[in-house]
Amino acid sequence: MRMGLLLAVALLAVPSAGWGQARPTPLTDSTSVGSPPGTGASYWGLIPTAADSTTIVFSNAAMPFWEATLVWPYRVVSFPVRAFAAGVGASIDFLERTSTLERVGKLFGPRTGPFGVLVNVRAGGLAGMGVGLTAEHTAFLGSDNRLRVGARTTTRGNHQGHIGADFAAGRSSRIEVGAGWRVRPNARYFGLGPGAEEGAESFFRHETMWLGASYGRDLGSGFSLTGAAIASTVEAGPPDDDESPPITGVFAGELPNGFDEDSQGITLGLSLVHEDVEGAGRPARGGIRRLHAAYFEGLDQSDVAFWTFRGEAQQFVTLWHRHHVLALRGYMSWIGNVGSDALPFQRLMTNDDPDLLRGYRDFRWRGRGMVALSAEYRWPLWVLNRPDSPGLDLYLLADIGQVYNDIDEIATENLTFSYGAGVRLIGARNFVARIEYGRSEEQAVWRLRFDQIFQFSRGGLFNGRVPVPDR
Repeated sequence: MRMGLLLAVALLAVPSAGWGQARPTPLTDSTSVGSPPGTGASYWGLIPTAADSTTIVFSNAAMPFWEATLVWPYRVVSFPVRAFAAGVGASIDFLERTSTLERVGKLFGPRTGPFGVLVNVRAGGLAGMGVGLTAEHTAFLGSDNRLRVGARTTTRGNHQGHIGADFAAGRSSRIEVGAGWRVRPNARYFGLGPGAEEGAESFFRHETMWLGASYGRDLGSGFSLTGAAIASTVEAGPPDDDESPPITGVFAGELPNGFDEDSQGITLGLSLVHEDVEGAGRPARGGIRRLHAAYFEGLDQSDVAFWTFRGEAQQFVTLWHRHHVLALRGYMSWIGNVGSDALPFQRLMTNDDPDLLRGYRDFRWRGRGMVALSAEYRWPLWVLNRPDSPGLDLYLLADIGQVYNDIDEIATENLTFSYGAGVRLIGARNFVARIEYGRSEEQAVWRLRFDQIFQFSRGGLFNGRVPVPDR
């Protein structure tokens, strides 16, 4: 017993005999012998000299001065919008927790299967409050064909109906056919050209019917070519009795050419499009470029014939954040008269969907040509799960542009400017609806729409888009 106790004491007293090799004496820190910091020997061994693999890189580096001069004014100006967005986001979270959004989606959302019905609502502008119903069959006479029938009515007597079909014509071609009718009993007329005065507002009845077909072919590398033939009739007459003042009173003695007449004719058009943007919900990069030319020949007693030319470019750019996007759209249109009679005013360019100047009322401006630039800065306000999930996007908007009857009228003093903000509803695959507020020097305008001014060009006949004026 005593021998065991003595052996244990001996082992504890001599560590090298019981526990292996003794620890080495710690090396002197490099800083204690005058070596430059970060080099030399240390307790853990030699410290290597600085290299790419050992250089510290700060992930949150200071913002460059030039970037700060752009970002901080934006942050200050957008603070009320971001505060509003936070409140809306909290409200949406509550609606989601209570399953309210799910119930509404089941009621108004598109149905699964080859056949579905969609209810849509619109508000603002000339039409007032309105409701529409669209029925679609996605396997009409074939698995890759679609049929769509829609109708809409509003509180101010604006009515529209259309039917359209989209058929596959081989691996890279499609054929569209469509017909429609739309009446606006209270279309506005202020005069022609960029100098039309706000106080000259008047009303007339505007009724359009059309029937057409188009053939589109994918050329590869994002290019496509589409040819279309559309017969149309556009009537402009006195407004309903409750719309005042009528055009016959404000412009008595100088009524525009084509008033109280029915302009009939056929349009043959050709469009070349290059598109490298993915999706219609939240595109973050890429764009659409389009060149369009069309010839109209009148079929009535008058000698009306003209060419329409249009160039348009849309671009989407990620800005400041991977899910914040700047959307830009610029376009220019011109109608060149080649007939002996003057152009009917109801076929001229005007600020109507999709060529809106969003701080001005629909049909505020009218002329032979139109040029404009629209911008939207978008970011997610609320999403279901991920940043690219269904949800709501907030955006700031700005439009600058004008109409013109001669190229010399395009000038700084004739340009209009409007600005505002809006909210976009994004579904599982694409854009669903938008509500926006636009303001100009004349007034403020609210709009609720189930279409957008971006990515609108395809499927005009199928979707029932009014083809007059030709865009």
